[in-house]
Amino acid sequence: MEDYNFVEIDGEKYPIRFGMNALRKYGKRTGTTLADLEKLGQDIDLENALQLVYAGIEDGYRKAKQKCELDIEALADLIDNDYGALSSCMDILTKQLGGNKKVKKGKKQNPK
Repeated sequence: MEDYNFVEIDGEKYPIRFGMNALRKYGKRTGTTLADLEKLGQDIDLENALQLVYAGIEDGYRKAKQKCELDIEALADLIDNDYGALSSCMDILTKQLGGNKKVKKGKKQNPK
């Protein structure tokens, strides 16, 4: 099983992953705190959205063991030609962050 997905932007497929490393990079670039990550994707401005997607693509390339030749300006240019890609990336973010939740079951307690 692969640890990343692919997102199509302007006719090309790019590996993308929103794991801890991508979130770390995003936080470092934007000053986002751990508490802020809970609100990730809600009322996000364009700069932060682009930084988030870029961090996810960089980490996707890392997990695919490939060099990321894309820079943030080139990503912005690609998205200019395919605005729907931004929404696709946010959908992947939601799936990747929500899909790893495991529900812990506690011990059954005997009622007294």
